[in-house]
Amino acid sequence: MPDEQDKSQQTEEASPKKIEDAREKGQVPSSKEPSTAIAFLVLAGLGITGIGSWTLQHATHMMRHYLSSGTEILRIDGSGMQSLLFSISGDIGMIVLPIVLPMMILGMLVAVMVSGPVFTFETLKPKLEKISPMAGFKRMFSTKGLAEFVKSVLKLCVISLACWVVLNGLLPDALLSSRTNVGAIGRLAVQGTLAIAALSALIFFFIALADVLYQRWEHAKGLRMSKKELKDENKDTEGDPQLKAKIRQIQQEQARNRMMTDVPKADVIITNPTHIAIALAYKPGIPRAPKLLAKGKGKTAEKIREIARENRIPIRENKPLARSLYKGVKIGNEIPEELYEAVAIILAEIFRIRTTAQGV
Repeated sequence: MPDEQDKSQQTEEASPKKIEDAREKGQVPSSKEPSTAIAFLVLAGLGITGIGSWTLQHATHMMRHYLSSGTEILRIDGSGMQSLLFSISGDIGMIVLPIVLPMMILGMLVAVMVSGPVFTFETLKPKLEKISPMAGFKRMFSTKGLAEFVKSVLKLCVISLACWVVLNGLLPDALLSSRTNVGAIGRLAVQGTLAIAALSALIFFFIALADVLYQRWEHAKGLRMSKKELKDENKDTEGDPQLKAKIRQIQQEQARNRMMTDVPKADVIITNPTHIAIALAYKPGIPRAPKLLAKGKGKTAEKIREIARENRIPIRENKPLARSLYKGVKIGNEIPEELYEAVAIILAEIFRIRTTAQGV
């Protein structure tokens, strides 16, 4: 019951991290059906490319050579047996390699196309569940086991159907084979074998395609996660959201404190009048535009005004200018050219008052 409940809660698609972790463990979608289709395709290709005829001729020649040579090639001593073994191995290799090599190369290419490149020793590690009778019993009667059984029955039916279709077409020639020579019977057998292989390859291509799609769906289904698993993974990879928010709050507080230490250096505070406060500084005689030292809304604006009053910094109300400065200028940057005139009027007034006060 707990397992069923856990499965029912796994409604979310697997995260990229879980997919990558599963891949590192060798857990990738795989299918055996493309290999079967390739085997039939190679067998059918033997006749089309002429390799089959060459293989048959080479095998016939090899049998005639070894069976008719007698004692000429068979010496009952160490060197004679070794020479015979090497000779037979080479001849058998010439027959088998043209068939096996294409199967191996095409099989590896298809495996990479289906599962992607995977290199791991994780699947070679011994695991108790691999030899557990109970685990094997569960796998046998699982959804995957049922699917494998259905595929096996389907493949048996397909092979039987292919054989029946081909043999039914060759039946008239087979009935007349008693009146022909051995070579004609051999050609008929080869023709039937290649036809069965070609038909089976075509059918197994569609079976393999369907099985690959099913295996990918089954693999994705097995990696599904619950909402709690996704949340826990996000905490592990990105950190606790509450902790991140706390760190962000501390960083903002530190930045605000640093900003407040620059407010006493300002020449004027532009307000909105209570919601926004902007601290500007300008040094006459230096070819630089006024710089924005601090800005804020709400309580931050109130704190800027408070520091300004403590340091006797002039405060001027200008709603459009305050909004433009707050939205368009970052802390530490100079004001843009389009605001020069509005700021210059305020600063000129403040410097005039300051100069008059100093003259008195």
